[in-house]
Amino acid sequence: MTINPWDSIFIDDFESAYKIADQNYSKTNETFDLRARAISAFLRGNYEKALKDYLLLNDIEHNVNRISDGTYLNIGLCYYAMEEIEEALGYFKYPVENPKLKMYTSDISVPGSILFYLAIKLNRLDILKIATKELKKRKTTIPLFLLGQISELDLNKMWEEQTHEILKNRKECKVEFYKAAKGLQSGNSEEYQEHLNRCVALKGNYLEFEYYIARVEQSKL
Repeated sequence: MTINPWDSIFIDDFESAYKIADQNYSKTNETFDLRARAISAFLRGNYEKALKDYLLLNDIEHNVNRISDGTYLNIGLCYYAMEEIEEALGYFKYPVENPKLKMYTSDISVPGSILFYLAIKLNRLDILKIATKELKKRKTTIPLFLLGQISELDLNKMWEEQTHEILKNRKECKVEFYKAAKGLQSGNSEEYQEHLNRCVALKGNYLEFEYYIARVEQSKL
């Protein structure tokens, strides 16, 4: 019987998760196990190993024509965590700048929203221009909030209206990250740190990209 590495991730046992995913992948060669190994390595703070796996995953996805924007974002985040900023930005921009490619995504607004955050964090007007143009195409809650077109009360409805506890946690985790982004944009460092810490504490069931970037930023505070 194959053990699922996510069972260990969900209980914060990243060391066991990595070992299980590594053993599984050596037997199955399945992308599920490769991605789980990359995630486990990242959560252990081993960004180099995580990057190696995500790059391999990206090659596999291109070969089978199932390109994932999430893989690009995770590669970018590994580079970002290692302070290789320009390399990171290249991967963060890719899903936004290549809209004609068929990207597999869980949330089409995430690449532009993350790019918007990074533009603010890095004080990069060139990136802000790209991100803003992308967000204007998306009429969903987070892009509208980042562009100042809806209030924080409207943003909170994303998680407050959820009835399923796991989905509620995941949505609140995302919401807290973007509140942190707005705090940063307004120059309120206390608000930025407060919401960033809240995002990390919620964890988002380890299924939201915003948790992972918040975790990296928290480690730099």
